[in-house]
Amino acid sequence: MDELKPIKLDTETAPTTTTNNQLPTKELPMEPVKKNFLVPSLIIVGILAGLSTGYFFAQKKLVASGGSVGTQLTQNPTSAGSVKVGETFGTKDEATFRDTAEGVLQPGGIDGEGSHHIERGANKSQWVYITSSVVDLDMFIGHRVEVWGETNQGKKAGWLMDVGKLKVLELNVAEINNIELAE
Repeated sequence: MDELKPIKLDTETAPTTTTNNQLPTKELPMEPVKKNFLVPSLIIVGILAGLSTGYFFAQKKLVASGGSVGTQLTQNPTSAGSVKVGETFGTKDEATFRDTAEGVLQPGGIDGEGSHHIERGANKSQWVYITSSVVDLDMFIGHRVEVWGETNQGKKAGWLMDVGKLKVLELNVAEINNIELAE
């Protein structure tokens, strides 16, 4: 058999001999890596432009809809005695709160569903169980009211509603009709 001869892999350098089972090495000159700042700069500028555009359009939408979210709410009464017939409380958002119910507002839900209910006759199956994070319902107990809300799926309640708007129709109806206030 012929002897093994080293193969010349690089035309620029002469073959290197290996000793002690080492691989041949080629020394390369160290050059500093040039950093490209253009791509990260463009990314940062793009993010800032997107944020400012989003902020601009959000402010424009609030102004077009009639002001900020804080002006969309009618203040709750300070006490139950300051409530007057015909007053409306809550949000003006009729698109979200489109379901309505009318009756005498009483405290208490059914099996943990609803914080209050609206009595619409003697039959409990006709009652509307309600809750609200917009209107303080405790201020209107015993009054005949009309509520606007969004119907939710209840497990025990036949009709469960999240109230967003309330209008006082008649004061102290529970006392006039000798309806006992629910505990």
